[in-house]
Amino acid sequence: MSPTLAQLLVQVDKLAAELDRRARHCHVVESYFDGMSPLPLAITQAKVTMAYRRLMPVSDAPWGSLIVGSVLDRLEVAGIRDQDSKVADVAWGIWQDQHMDSESKLAHNTGLIHGRSFALVWPDQTTQQPEISLDTPEQMIVQYEEGSRYKRQAALRRWQDADTDQTLATLYRPEGIYKLQQPTENETASQGSWIPRIVPGEDWPVPNPFGTVPVVEIRFNPRLKAGEWAFARGEYSHCLGLIDRINLLTFLGLVVAFWQGFPVRAVIGDRILRDDDGNVIQPFAATADSVVQFENPAVKLDQFDAADRGTLAIFSELSQLAAITKTPRHYFPLAQAMSNLSADAIRADEGALNAKVIDHKASAGEGWEEVLRLCALMVDSNSPLSPRAELVWLDHESRSLAERAAAASQLASIMPWQVLAERVLNATQDEIARWEVLKASDTLAQLVVAAKAAPVAPGDATQPPPPGGVPAPPADAPPTGAVPPPAAG
Repeated sequence: MSPTLAQLLVQVDKLAAELDRRARHCHVVESYFDGMSPLPLAITQAKVTMAYRRLMPVSDAPWGSLIVGSVLDRLEVAGIRDQDSKVADVAWGIWQDQHMDSESKLAHNTGLIHGRSFALVWPDQTTQQPEISLDTPEQMIVQYEEGSRYKRQAALRRWQDADTDQTLATLYRPEGIYKLQQPTENETASQGSWIPRIVPGEDWPVPNPFGTVPVVEIRFNPRLKAGEWAFARGEYSHCLGLIDRINLLTFLGLVVAFWQGFPVRAVIGDRILRDDDGNVIQPFAATADSVVQFENPAVKLDQFDAADRGTLAIFSELSQLAAITKTPRHYFPLAQAMSNLSADAIRADEGALNAKVIDHKASAGEGWEEVLRLCALMVDSNSPLSPRAELVWLDHESRSLAERAAAASQLASIMPWQVLAERVLNATQDEIARWEVLKASDTLAQLVVAAKAAPVAPGDATQPPPPGGVPAPPADAPPTGAVPPPAAG
């Protein structure tokens, strides 16, 4: 049973309210990623806003970008695995056709910043093949059934039209796609703040023959929380206060560097000279060719050392940020340069990061698998991935080629070479398929060479004829013209 327009508008308003709340948070988190973080509260309360705005543009570092980049470099999809290899091949072909090798990186980047990104799957109007389009949490939201993080009730995409500056929205439900818009000054909305958006040559609503919401949420850092909004968190959104403290210490260090970073020289014991306007006249100008002379014998010259900026160092705070976000400490600036560090020490420092990446692969992989299931519903073969399908990810742990080769040689007796190529040599699904073709051609070539080089046994009926074309007689045949011996008996 299709819902009434009033019921749809109530759901749209509910989704839009939650989308507004998320958009405000996304704007704040995005500023930390770009290195343009907002003013800390301590700066505004101390009334040094002007000095902060003047100094921080030359030193505000995008720590959020560094944290996200360390994880993003390790999230790379290499293939899809399923019980039916043909189904997996179809799904991987769709992935490649939709340029998802690069597009998935964009979705992961947004997901690591805000905790979630979205993928819409719908047939292309021209080719009728599934098309994947990505969206940010500032424009898209998914509503789930109460107590579930996979059963989708509806999804809403809201954006501003670039030409008319009008707010448009599309509500995705299992039975149809409802296109809406906010009314202009000349239009009136009888119910709520939305009216149907009629597209020429298109039904309203657009029928949804697939019976499911065609929007999938790619989540990171999920938590088990009740409600119809699935929880997700970005990589550094829980550390904004710590980043503010780092920025505050950086600002104070710049203040010291600009106004107290040089020795202060003072003349003590003499009267202060002033001009007619009451401005202080400097007692002397210290230059390379000048001689300083004091008339008052009680005058003395003293010097006060520059302030130590090291007391305002941010290295301790950066260590805390690295520990909380599980980012290797040597990714951040260090008080002393790295030296004499072994590969094992670096690998141990990256252990927490690798463990976090494994968790992200599990949560994001479930989302991408659902995206590929939706794609399979829209192709002619109609062969969806099974619930046991899994995404194959590249392994970016720091291991040398010699270490990988040694592991492959030791495991060659107990594992197929395809598994070794994937797990040890970090080969993608396309590379393994190409190697299988090359390996098969090598095997066939070896068989041909072996057949040509094999010696022919005496009496072998398959012995090739001589160059003249007359077959050679068998080895035990009597000479030409000889009388055969009589039969026995």
